[in-house]
Amino acid sequence: MALAPGNIDPNNLILYAYQPSAAAAGAFMGIFGVATVGHIFYLPKLRQCFFIPMIIGGIMEVGGLYGRFWGHSDQNNFKAYVLQALLLTPAPIFLAATMYMSLGRIIVALDSDEDHTLIRPRWLSKIFVIFDIICFIVQMGGIGMQCTTSLSMQKTGRTVTIIGLVLQLVIFAYFLIVALVFHRRINARPTAISVHHTVHWIRHLRILYATSVLVLVRNIFRVAEYIEGPDGPTGHSEVYLYIFDSALMAGLMWAFVIVHPGRLLRAVKKLKNRRSFEQTEEEKLVAQNTYQRLSV
Repeated sequence: MALAPGNIDPNNLILYAYQPSAAAAGAFMGIFGVATVGHIFYLPKLRQCFFIPMIIGGIMEVGGLYGRFWGHSDQNNFKAYVLQALLLTPAPIFLAATMYMSLGRIIVALDSDEDHTLIRPRWLSKIFVIFDIICFIVQMGGIGMQCTTSLSMQKTGRTVTIIGLVLQLVIFAYFLIVALVFHRRINARPTAISVHHTVHWIRHLRILYATSVLVLVRNIFRVAEYIEGPDGPTGHSEVYLYIFDSALMAGLMWAFVIVHPGRLLRAVKKLKNRRSFEQTEEEKLVAQNTYQRLSV
């Protein structure tokens, strides 16, 4: 990966077909930064460590946008260009990992069985996260291959990145199907926990549906961007990047700040603990009455 400016000719280097906007990059750095701080605040409060990838993704978004902010003053800054490329493209993979784990934990928390899902509840998160890691490796490899002055290597790198993006697109589409099937089946055959008035699991599934659409639209945009190449419409105006990438991913992060799955999991845990306590007290009462009858 040629990251050092000494490996390239700055006089013949064209990284952008426009001057990156410092205002737009700075604004979205603030939006992602505040959302990331919000998730860091929730981490010890709700004790849901599976949201760490969401925090990592937020940090990557801020770092990538800083690369674009940095590139505003020097469009030939190769380091700034590589920084934004390495961080902005794969960042949503970490956001997606949190979504996969959120659905898996919601399904388990509602005491769902294998008949409720297309994948065993205990394996659902693991399977999707493994594929997420594969997407990350493929995309990072493709982006790394593009960080060179070799035109053939750059072309190969774009192809590899497209494969990683399409793979992520397919996986996420299947994830959305899994969520919809679970929703339909648990409505048809609800569990005792799912019908309790304090467990509002439907709103959390709706957030997953909405954010899944955001990820799908973003990935479709990224695939189109890489297929078109630098000479396409998306390569000549950065407004597309902010509308179909940054804005969508910022909406995703803020959606989970507002409706955090950790609240649902905490509510279910409290309910189960209370029911367990009530059941224990009832068993003690039955045992005491039995003892009294035998004594008489």
